[in-house]
Amino acid sequence: MLFKKYTFIAVSLILILQGCGNSLPDDSVRTLKQGEVIGIQSEKNTYAWLGIPFAEPPVGDLRWKAPIQPKKFDSRYEASEFSEVCFQREGIMTGTEGGWIGSEDCLYLNVWSPAWSLEQAGEKKVPVMVWIHGGGNTIGSADTYYPTDLVSQHEVIVVTVQYRMSNLGWFRHPALRQGNSSIEDISGNFGTLDNIMALKWIKENIGNFGGDANNVTIFGESAGGHNVAALYASPIATGLFHKAIVQSGIVSHSLIEDAESYYPEDGTSDIQSSKEVINRLLINDEKANDINGAKNLQDSMSLQELEAYLRSKKSEELLTAYFEASPKKGGMTRVFNDGHVMGEKGIYESFTNNNMPRVPIILGTNRYETKLFNMRNPEFVKWGEGEGVVATALSWAGITELPLEVLRPDFYNAVNQYSSDSWKQRAADSPARDLIASSLYDTYVYRFDWDELPTVQGMDFGLLLGSAHAMELLFLFPAGLDNMLVKNLVVEDSDSVKKLSDQMMSYWAQFAYTGNPGKGMSDDLPQWKPWSGEEKYMILDSENDQGLIMVNSEVTIDSIIEDLREDTRMTKDEKCQTLFSLSYGGDIPEESFSGFEGG
Repeated sequence: MLFKKYTFIAVSLILILQGCGNSLPDDSVRTLKQGEVIGIQSEKNTYAWLGIPFAEPPVGDLRWKAPIQPKKFDSRYEASEFSEVCFQREGIMTGTEGGWIGSEDCLYLNVWSPAWSLEQAGEKKVPVMVWIHGGGNTIGSADTYYPTDLVSQHEVIVVTVQYRMSNLGWFRHPALRQGNSSIEDISGNFGTLDNIMALKWIKENIGNFGGDANNVTIFGESAGGHNVAALYASPIATGLFHKAIVQSGIVSHSLIEDAESYYPEDGTSDIQSSKEVINRLLINDEKANDINGAKNLQDSMSLQELEAYLRSKKSEELLTAYFEASPKKGGMTRVFNDGHVMGEKGIYESFTNNNMPRVPIILGTNRYETKLFNMRNPEFVKWGEGEGVVATALSWAGITELPLEVLRPDFYNAVNQYSSDSWKQRAADSPARDLIASSLYDTYVYRFDWDELPTVQGMDFGLLLGSAHAMELLFLFPAGLDNMLVKNLVVEDSDSVKKLSDQMMSYWAQFAYTGNPGKGMSDDLPQWKPWSGEEKYMILDSENDQGLIMVNSEVTIDSIIEDLREDTRMTKDEKCQTLFSLSYGGDIPEESFSGFEGG
């Protein structure tokens, strides 16, 4: 049942809805360091070059190694199809359940530009926007996003990139840093290094597409936002980009000590440990009967034996063990503070240390981020068989269960308010305060508030899913707005939705051009000002509701606790449960929970 709910969400928010053409126009030929490449005619008078390798395939001896430069092409490279996705579980992005998709050979990128001839491209020097996809750093792919509207409306070049994920992307163990391992290999931050390699490729090649290698904006959402923040803080990514947009991104890091240690007796850790992954591998291979037996066996193996064992495992065996080894209180797969790819103090140091090289930044979250996750909780939402035309249409896609009722609407909104406010406090407001305090005045913040989804057969989708996590993506990549399912389940007033989409793309593009979203590319939108003592962030909403407006409020830990204390939508026990859930995940200090309402 849970998978079907995931599938429902994926279909409702699907973004790829228009395929590229197959023609290979001669005007799309470009010369790269690797050789000649030819692209395809895409929508809205754009060209696309799909599946260009930016590194050698990280397979065989290159698994768990920093990416290396790709080989030259043997002949003209036809960049007409997306590459395989990076290896991952089937699920929300695929519409199927239980298996695996993709390949370890997945380090490819895609380029979109206006449909310029070779001569025209040679005369251009436009901003480059590099999109890093989300998915918890365990799922997702670059081929989910079609940036043709952004490219055609605002004359920018957009590059979408792929990177290794799960324990193929972030994994540390002493056995993997023997012999000729480089300092990058030792870091364990292979997914981060993949993104850095993609930026190096862009620096070397994007000028041949008409892009300005000295005006690169990195942007990403969710795990992609985390990866943007990791690049922002990485000392070895300096100079490869010039602006950054972090959309709903987690800005914490994983500790190298936790990455390589057995879990304590209570089973809590921020991250899957490589030693616990090996325990699961040994159990799955029937070399040990339980965790204690696996631990004893692992401790008896030499580093050489452990390396050979790890490298002998298939992708699916590694990821199966990775997910089985999930700890209590475990967080998203994140960058390690290895001291080279990421400083020892982690991402957050880049928000406080004005001696670090920093660039203009936008930080933002969605009003009800956590509705995307809480809508699946049967304590909040009743699910079952739907009726009518929509249910019939979805059944053709294999979706047989639909949300039928939000059981306690006020309580549902309250729970999501506090968890989403906590997200905003950690991912936007606190970083913005610290950036401004440390003299980075080109700091901009938004909150995406759009929630005007339709009511379908009695189900208020605005209440269920309005302004939830990832919802803003449909406005930045609006190729999907004409899809029938999106029209029925997501868009009620298509004119206001298109207008907000145009406004958001205008702000994003203006930031890419200048480092200041200002009044957008159209120069007629409300002024988006930097975070300050008078006005702090821009609300992004349609003209049917709040519209575009700067506000002066902010979220702090104290404000969350005070709002919760005064909330009439919850009982005292429910307030304590809400605060406990935030403190359990590390969002709220335990002492704040212990002191709430006199303990």
